[in-house]
Amino acid sequence: MSHPPNHPPSRSEEFEEDYYSQEPSRDVSGEKLKRLLHNLVGRWHWIALGLILGFLGATYYVSKAPKKYTATATLLIKQQTGSVMVRDQVDEIDLRSQEAMNTVAERIRRMDLLERVASRQDIRELPGLVPRAVDWQPLWLRDRLGNGTPEDGPSSAAPPPPAALGGMISQWMNISIRQGTRLLDISMTHPVPEVSKALADGVAREYLAEIAGARTDVRRDSIEVLEKRSEIARTSLQTAGGALASYARAIEVHERLDAKEAETTTLQRRYLPKHPTMAAASAELAQLQKQFLQEFDVARLSAIDKAYWDIAVKSLPDRETEPDAFLRMARQQLLARIGTLQSEIASSTSVFNSMLTQIEQSGVNQEGAESSAEVSSLARVPGRPSAPDATQIRATGSVVGLGTGLALALLLIRLDNKYHTVAQISGETGTNVLAAIAAIHPRHLETAEGDYRKQFPDQPEDPNTGWDERLVFRPGTSTTSYAEMYRVLRASVSLLGDETRRKITLFSSAIPGEGKTSTSANFALAAAGQGRRTLLIDLDLRKPSIHHTFGLPRDHGQGGITECLANQVAFEDVVIRNTGRENLHLILSGKRAPNPGELLDIERLKVILTRAYNEYDMIVLDTAPILAVPDTRIIAKLAHNVCLVVRAEYTPKAAVRRVLEIMEQDGTPPSGIVFNAFKEKRRLVGENYSYGYYQTSKHGRSYGTYGSYGENGDDDPSRKSRRNKRRKKADVSS
Repeated sequence: MSHPPNHPPSRSEEFEEDYYSQEPSRDVSGEKLKRLLHNLVGRWHWIALGLILGFLGATYYVSKAPKKYTATATLLIKQQTGSVMVRDQVDEIDLRSQEAMNTVAERIRRMDLLERVASRQDIRELPGLVPRAVDWQPLWLRDRLGNGTPEDGPSSAAPPPPAALGGMISQWMNISIRQGTRLLDISMTHPVPEVSKALADGVAREYLAEIAGARTDVRRDSIEVLEKRSEIARTSLQTAGGALASYARAIEVHERLDAKEAETTTLQRRYLPKHPTMAAASAELAQLQKQFLQEFDVARLSAIDKAYWDIAVKSLPDRETEPDAFLRMARQQLLARIGTLQSEIASSTSVFNSMLTQIEQSGVNQEGAESSAEVSSLARVPGRPSAPDATQIRATGSVVGLGTGLALALLLIRLDNKYHTVAQISGETGTNVLAAIAAIHPRHLETAEGDYRKQFPDQPEDPNTGWDERLVFRPGTSTTSYAEMYRVLRASVSLLGDETRRKITLFSSAIPGEGKTSTSANFALAAAGQGRRTLLIDLDLRKPSIHHTFGLPRDHGQGGITECLANQVAFEDVVIRNTGRENLHLILSGKRAPNPGELLDIERLKVILTRAYNEYDMIVLDTAPILAVPDTRIIAKLAHNVCLVVRAEYTPKAAVRRVLEIMEQDGTPPSGIVFNAFKEKRRLVGENYSYGYYQTSKHGRSYGTYGSYGENGDDDPSRKSRRNKRRKKADVSS
């Protein structure tokens, strides 16, 4: 092959493309929900902390909150049936209805009634009437500060004015109606049992006194109305009787006149007008008519009924011209007036007698009428506190704490802008994770090296003392789980396709500081340890680090990739073959280039990489961060395997997404992600696809006997020694 292909797709990529093209669309909402649940489980400690703090806060509240006692006085509200009522007075409220019972309850809650209770001397003299203020400070803090007050015993504070005390009683009071009855409970809750009883009884009695006084006022008003009406009826009766008495003589003469007229009519049938008997009768009749007119004039001119006749006399005919008609009309009007007066006298007499009867009944009702309310039962001094309910408060506190912890966990998830687990970065980016590299602790590596020297004191000293401490393929450290993680990366890259066609592996990152240089260096060491001829090239021309990693000078006297790109030095002259590790060669960056962007010519790079492609089994490129400079985007087109290093809990998610977009647009999508420097956490086991049993011990060694994927060149002498000891022991036992 004359030159490296321009990023050809591997067999695995072709297979994945065909496979996923036939896969139905994924349930995005289900994936998001699953990811949210995973994140919540990962932050279970916040939820647990909220639950614990909520429970502890509720427990502390229960320990500090004063005990409260509830006393209840019960009133029986009865239907009013025996009240004294006048005919035009409206009916009372039907106390059998629920609305009426609610009205009674609201009337008991009135502030003026509670102020009257608060102004009673027996209430104001109750010990501990005003509760002591609660000191929420812990006892140890109160004792240390010395600013607390004892919480035992009733308060001796003077009661406030009735208006303020009435407001406090309103807060302590609760009124409830028993379902299906006319019983009304007045409950008082107070820290002192005796005070709660006295207040409940005081309110009940004050309300009964109020309605008793109101009932007495109503009866008094009713009697006054009855007395006024009876007086009117009596006055009307007296007036009508006096007027009727003034007509007594006129009535008497009128009766005699009627009798004489009847007698004269009878004589007219027997005698002629000139007969002496007839003449005498006619003379007596004329005399009675004259006498009637005289008495009529006396009666109508009397002052007692003069107002009536001043109007009625206008309808009489003229007395001089029509004497007979005048007499006839006078008699008719007299009889009509007498009938009217007799009717008025009868009506007034009936009304007067009725008023007298009602006044007598009112006097009886005022003493023995049935009350509309009475005390069904007075309050008793409570023996057990009604509050606080420790179980309910602790349950409420736990629920609130759990909700707060859950809300905090959701908030942290929303604000979290970093990747923490393999599952998280794989699920959110949709990119394959080649390997997860744990955060390297140099102390673990030092411990492992010390144990190795103690176990094999005859082994020569490591000549590569200038290597960076994060290079894990050294005597004593190559058996640690750190080295195994890079072997996993080596295996993952080798499985991307045919190794003879995919030799060039590029390592980059989104931003600086993600560990791409240490990853590429350890990957190169892992490949060299498998017996492959490996070339590590430092193509980060702006901030090179490979020379620091291996403890070499940047220029190295022979030049580097900078001089090679500038055609100043030949390829074979810039290769460092004596690196202290078999099969590993290096090309450093060389001198600082004034124009790195222009120096990275695509054609010149092809020539250099084609030469390396023909001479080496593995070419590893350490390049610049993609978002910082455009250099890597040029180089990536020539690489077979593009590995994006993402540092756990460091790289912003937006930066990773942007890099993936850029690489997709450039036609160089990454082969996979190297999740670097993650920290194994028990609460996230399974999310990192973690090594679990193979995690690093406190001495830097891996638990179990988990070795490298390939043992054809990098096996550690310590492992050989342990294997030989087991074989000898087996031979002796056999």
